[in-house]
Amino acid sequence: MRKSLMLAGAMSLAVTAAACSSFLTDSTASTDPNNPATVTTAQLFTGIQAGQFIEQEGNLAFLTCLFMQQCQGVGGRFVNQESEYTITNATANGEFAGIYGAGGLLDLKTVEANSDAAGDKQYKGIAEVWEAFVIGTAADVWGDIPYREAAGDVAHPAFDPQLQVYDDVEAKLDQAITDLAGAGPGPGANDFIYGGDVAKWTAAAYTLKARYALHQVEVRGNGKYQDAITAATNGIATHAGDFKTFHTTATFERNVWYQFQVNSGFGDDIVAGATLVNIMNAQNDPRRPQYFGKTPSGVYGGVDVNGGVGPNGVSGLKGLRDDPGFGQPIVTSDENSLILAEANFALHGAAAAQPFLDQERASNGLSVVTATMQSIMTEKYVALFQNIEVWNDYKRTCIPALQPFVNPSFGNQIPGRLYYGSAEENTNSNTPTAAEQLQHGGDVVSGAGINGFRNPNDPNPCPAPS
Repeated sequence: MRKSLMLAGAMSLAVTAAACSSFLTDSTASTDPNNPATVTTAQLFTGIQAGQFIEQEGNLAFLTCLFMQQCQGVGGRFVNQESEYTITNATANGEFAGIYGAGGLLDLKTVEANSDAAGDKQYKGIAEVWEAFVIGTAADVWGDIPYREAAGDVAHPAFDPQLQVYDDVEAKLDQAITDLAGAGPGPGANDFIYGGDVAKWTAAAYTLKARYALHQVEVRGNGKYQDAITAATNGIATHAGDFKTFHTTATFERNVWYQFQVNSGFGDDIVAGATLVNIMNAQNDPRRPQYFGKTPSGVYGGVDVNGGVGPNGVSGLKGLRDDPGFGQPIVTSDENSLILAEANFALHGAAAAQPFLDQERASNGLSVVTATMQSIMTEKYVALFQNIEVWNDYKRTCIPALQPFVNPSFGNQIPGRLYYGSAEENTNSNTPTAAEQLQHGGDVVSGAGINGFRNPNDPNPCPAPS
């Protein structure tokens, strides 16, 4: 099946071009990946997972790490295109296409239809969780997106309002939870996340419901905090239930961050960011050797986009995570605990939030700190290193306080979104131009009420520290 290679080849990071191709071992894997008459449901599902692993730990994760100053670009395009926000409609063109094409929504719809026809509700439910996750990620990054017309025969699918997409995603997750309780047998070992374990998939669906509820609190109010609590109460409870990408030490199955470090020739162009390293140093964080290598002086240090190299020198991204078989954490018990901490703090105060912050910190070898919004979100900033969700948390809470690089194109602010892909702009007449996006952000449908290059759920930029 060529779907993972097709998706990866469109990405900005050439190193990922073959990242997951050898997941596909069947002799029929070179046939049309969108033709269910010649490609089995299992083969389609394998390609979906391979492609979406790259979506979650490839270019979008790199951009997030740089924007959020967890990482810093010190060479090549990573200095200007990402750290200094010189982005265009080519920056994430492949990622936008990957939401819909081979390995994306079209194939997910086929897997769901095939599973439904076979009476396999569990398989369908797992595919529905994937669909909600793929589309929810797209709404997070781009705002209004094509969805309801995107998998049909409409030549120029309409853009749906971001909040409507979130509603549809939540409804999809509700349907998935219902279907996961139905008849099997499901994908079994062909499921690289949980091996077909429907209880774990159900918990992951609830954590995703909580995640997307938080993404709406700025515009829909505190009721979404309560929605997050209700969902996360049934979410991922322990690290054993974490949703992680699947990798091995085989050449074409290795972790994307590892491939960038070892195979790309650009591995030293991204190093540790001073903001993250300084936070971790201040609390003697035991996760530092997981994330970073030590500087020549035997400590941990980072680079600031505005201030340069700190006094401790510079750590590379060469910690224990820099391993070919490392499974990247994507939706986790740490996130679930910190969702409960944030939402309870917002609605009920510190005492209600404290047990959940304590739970997450204890699971990572950290001592107790008093629950505040600052301590909760700072801990989440550390815990979700290399995860796209950090960007969403920052846009909502403005924690930690980050000093943006001065770039007038985005009002001297950290960008709140990415441009729609150039291919979408060229083929879908409903796609706004780059100039229109600079004015209205990801609000395609109404085109009003957005403060610059932002999405509808994020109406106000984070202020720069004084």
